[in-house]
Amino acid sequence: MQYDTGKHCVFYHRYHIVWSTKYRFKVLTGTLRLRVRDICRQVCRENEVEILRGVLSS
Repeated sequence: MQYDTGKHCVFYHRYHIVWSTKYRFKVLTGTLRLRVRDICRQVCRENEVEILRGVLSS
């Protein structure tokens, strides 16, 4: 756990992200599912974001 600090505050960020399609159609299948996972990991790595747990459901 890492805390960030400002001049007059201390804070700890933790986010829960859920992404779903309209009517929950199953569009993340096959290679598209793997590509989305890789893009998410790449963006997190570039922004120094740690993924605690990741699940891609199709």
